[in-house]
Amino acid sequence: MRRKNITSEMMMNYIAEGLLKLMSDKPYAKISVSDICEKAGVNRSTYYRHFYTKEDIIRYYLDGIMNSYLLKFRDSGEQTIEGYLGIMFSEFMQNKDNLLLIHREQLSYLLIDVLNKHFSVSDISDTADRFRTAYHIGGIYNDLLLWFSHGMTETAEEMVRYTLKFQIPSDVSLFRQ
Repeated sequence: MRRKNITSEMMMNYIAEGLLKLMSDKPYAKISVSDICEKAGVNRSTYYRHFYTKEDIIRYYLDGIMNSYLLKFRDSGEQTIEGYLGIMFSEFMQNKDNLLLIHREQLSYLLIDVLNKHFSVSDISDTADRFRTAYHIGGIYNDLLLWFSHGMTETAEEMVRYTLKFQIPSDVSLFRQ
């Protein structure tokens, strides 16, 4: 099915949806641009107008999750770390099936690009705040990867509790191996 009179964002969403649908039936490495175009109902020129690689499509999809999360967080008026994390983990949970597809295909590493984009360290003038933000990005990224590797069986509420229990291990022998 070919699409007409559609915005660029809509086209990009069709392409992302097409790729994710294909990934549920076929290994990512075996999915061609032609397959994606056919599934999305777009021509190759439309595909290449919006994306250079299949990884760009995955980044676009992950970016959409982050945009949705940040909008919900801003609109919530939430001021606590618990609220911030709860909204984030809930948003990721709403996208569980696609996130697990992405993780299964070993593409979760693309999430770090998206997190770095949204929590840009370079936009922060204070050096200490830049280091704290970079540390936070790494922690969130690794929590999400571990959650994905568990099949996202933990609830968003459990993820908030686990994340907030973080403390530096007092036994430094954990770091010697």
